[in-house]
This record gives sequence, C-alpha cells and structure tokens, in this order.
Amino acid sequence: MKSRRYDYDLLRVLSMLGVVYLHTAAGALRSFSYHSLWNFSNLISVLVTPAVPLFFMMSGALLLSEDKTSALDQLFRRRIPKVLVPLLCWSGVTLAYNFLRGDPQATFTSLTRLLNTPVLVPYWFLYALIPMYLISPLLKAMTDHLTSRQWDYMMALWVVLTLGLYTVRSFVPDAWELVFTEHWTLNLNMIGGYLGYFLLGAYLERLEKLPSRKVLAGAVVFLVAFAAVGTRWDTYDKMMYSDRFTNYLTLFTMALSVSIFLLAKSCLRGKEEKGRLLPLLAGNSFCVYLLHPLVLRVGEKLWTRFTGLLGPANIGQQVFFYLCIAVVCIVGSILLSSIPGLCYLFTGQTWKVACKSSNLRALFTRREP
Repeated sequence: MKSRRYDYDLLRVLSMLGVVYLHTAAGALRSFSYHSLWNFSNLISVLVTPAVPLFFMMSGALLLSEDKTSALDQLFRRRIPKVLVPLLCWSGVTLAYNFLRGDPQATFTSLTRLLNTPVLVPYWFLYALIPMYLISPLLKAMTDHLTSRQWDYMMALWVVLTLGLYTVRSFVPDAWELVFTEHWTLNLNMIGGYLGYFLLGAYLERLEKLPSRKVLAGAVVFLVAFAAVGTRWDTYDKMMYSDRFTNYLTLFTMALSVSIFLLAKSCLRGKEEKGRLLPLLAGNSFCVYLLHPLVLRVGEKLWTRFTGLLGPANIGQQVFFYLCIAVVCIVGSILLSSIPGLCYLFTGQTWKVACKSSNLRALFTRREP
C-alpha cells in the first residue's frame, strides 16, 4: 500500500470544503440585500477560489510522477472508469430527480446533450479532467524527457499566452480588447486553458528549493486581500458580481493557488500522517464533489419552504446552511463508500481501497500495532 501524502490529503479536504462553500455562497454574492453577508461571502470565496485549480494541480502532480501513467491498460481499466463511472451514475441520479419532479422534457433534453453539456454546472470539472486523463500517457512521455529549461519555457507559454492575455483583456477598455486577443491559430488554450494547471502541479512537484514559509504565507494573505478588495470595488461599481479577480484563468488565482500548494508542500511534506479522520475525508472528496450540487439543490428548496426566504439572510444563517450541506454530503459519501455494491459506482473507489481508509469499516476497524 502506498504511503499517504499528508499535504495532498489536507489540500483535498480543504478544496472539497471550499468548493461546497463557493456554490453555497453563490446566491449571496449575486444579491446586494445584505451587505455584511456579501462582504463575508466575498472574503471566504476569494480564500477558497483555488479549490478547483488545486484539484487539477494535484492530479497532474500525482499522475505525471507515477510510472504506471504510461501504461494504456492502466488508463482504460482503472483511471478513466474511476472518474467516468461515478460521473455517469450521479448524472443518472440527477436526471431521475428532475424527471420525478415533473419535468420530463428538460430531463430528455439533458440526456441528449450529456456528451457535451453536464447535467449540473459543477460537473464541468470532470468534463475537463477526463481529457487530461486521456492524454496523460503522452504527457508523461513528454515531461519525463523535458529539461528544467524546457519546463520553464512550457509553463511560461501558458502563463503569458493564456493567463496573461486573459487577465489583461479583462481589464482594458472594450476598444482595446482585440489588441490583446490572439488569433485563433495562435490560441494555446488546450482544454479550456485548464491543462496548464495540470502541468503546473507536476512542475511544482519537481521543485526542491522553495520560498520561505513566511514569504508564501505573506503572499497568500496579500493575494486574498487584494482580490477581495478588488472584487468588492468592481462589483459595487457595476452593481453586478465581477470575477475579474477570481476567475480560474487569471494571474491572481494562479498565484494564490501556487502559494497555497507550495506552503502545504513546505510545511507538511515528509511528515507522518496520524489518525483516521483526514484520510477518511480525503478519500471521500471526489464523491462529495459529485454529490454536493444535488444536495444543495434540495437544501435550497427545503430552506425556502421552512423559512420563507430564498436563501440565508445573514452570516450566521449562511454558516449554518453551509455546515448542513457539507455534513450531509460527507456522511452520504461515507455511507455510499461503506456499501459494497454502491461503493465503486458512486465514489470511484474499489471496495478494497475504501476499506483501507475511506469508509466506516476503515474508521472503526481496530488496526494492528
């Protein structure tokens, strides 16, 4: 059995909780009825914005450092099914839920468009990740033979021509937008530009000399404050939510994601992971990601029914609502991973793997000294 990575387990759990919060707070960020709630939601949302980039980065770091990634049989027998099967199962559950709610036409439309349109918006992440898995053997063969200078050049292309141009375009006046728009034949936005994060994780994994922890922590604090203030100013100026500082393809989000990734690596790499709770939560992070949009949809309807409000009206209500959604998703995922017939279908984990760290048996079984 492979030893667990303390830094990656912690990043998985924090990213999982961050994604749930981002979607829980989405309604508050697009409403200006409660200013204190908006400011709170803005600050926390900026802090957890790197959640999705970090998922891409960890996938790239792990896959491109593992020898088995080159094997096509491993790709099609294990890697692709463990992502695709849960995606299809949760999509099927969502379609059934929509059908039972009395919307057969919308259900049929979603089914016919399943190949190019996810049934729930957050599932776009898997539509980007699966293509990365498909080309991972090729990326592995390429990156294994890159020199350090070639690695630097490859990442610089992405940072300048994808993130850089996108960031500049979002800030210049409309009349100047075309000046910073590359011709389609020069466009390097492979897989929507997110392939860069996949490669970035592998790039950072190779680094041996890291900035000091104080520098990294200071960068996190500065970037969060900068993006939070910028988003508030931009949003209130236009009276509609602006993501110019928090979009995943901006230089700001990339820099914040890198700082958090390296800070975790600097503080936790090589430390022994003790206890069972962190591996349990980390092992269920993928299932929680897939489950939370449906739980959130049901939770919003129940909230409106019992409170008469469209959403939480203050910070306390939002925190309570968020915790309820997060706990239901985590408990639901653990229960699914504890049922042999459903474990793989809904979590992507084999029963054997789940029993080692990710289900009730792993949590309560006594370990030998």
